Amino acid sequence: MGKSRSVTVTIAYLLRQYPEHTVASALSLIQESRPIAEPNDGFMAQLELYKEMGCPRDIEAHPRYQRWLYRQEVDVALAAGMAPERVRFEDEETQEGGISEGNEVELRCRKCRRTLATSPYLITHLPSASKTAPTPSPKSPIASLDSPPDHVACTHHFLHPLSWMRPALDQGLLSGRLECPNQKCLAQIGRYAWQGMRCSCGIWILPAFSLHKGRVDEVTKRPEKVQSQGAGKDGFGVASVGAADESGGIRLPPGMRGKGNL
Repeated sequence: MGKSRSVTVTIAYLLRQYPEHTVASALSLIQESRPIAEPNDGFMAQLELYKEMGCPRDIEAHPRYQRWLYRQEVDVALAAGMAPERVRFEDEETQEGGISEGNEVELRCRKCRRTLATSPYLITHLPSASKTAPTPSPKSPIASLDSPPDHVACTHHFLHPLSWMRPALDQGLLSGRLECPNQKCLAQIGRYAWQGMRCSCGIWILPAFSLHKGRVDEVTKRPEKVQSQGAGKDGFGVASVGAADESGGIRLPPGMRGKGNL
């Protein structure tokens, strides 16, 4: 009928050949000569993804497209009331964008201090403004909202599936506990639910892989900066003891700071 599939292919062509076009503007251009042109919602969502990816010629190997395909597998499995046959562990996949700028957050087991997740694998979500605010549908995609939240009301950290969860997720259950991967610890640190979980702030995460804030510590690591006069840095971006400061003195240990330089 020349309404959905063929229009989708034409829009994709326009997006690649004329980068100034958006999905909406390309569709409007086509509708000038073909008023019934109207791709279905699924095709429109894929076109938006294609535009965000930069309209590559090879989309099959693109990490974002692979993630989209995996979401479809998860949706089909959940519709059948089953856990997905395979799990995409984000720390085993190619990451986009390289090292993020700014402070990096590490989540560590409170009992044994084992690092469980870092900033690239955390899912940020925006808490509801009030208890009466509308709650997003449980059919939301795996990735949550992008806005930086105020997590004061949240009792859980949500993250993407990571390889240390494999023993729990390989059981093929729809929900269960998450334990610290340190075999000498094995503390219960959270839980997972393929059908989704509602955060204490009111936002629904689907699927949900959560760490309870009372079971983990959140450590902020400052990005390293180039030191003048060859001063070194430790792993948390804190100047090493004995490193020279800007005035040429000696930086004191933490317990003696504030008493001046030697």
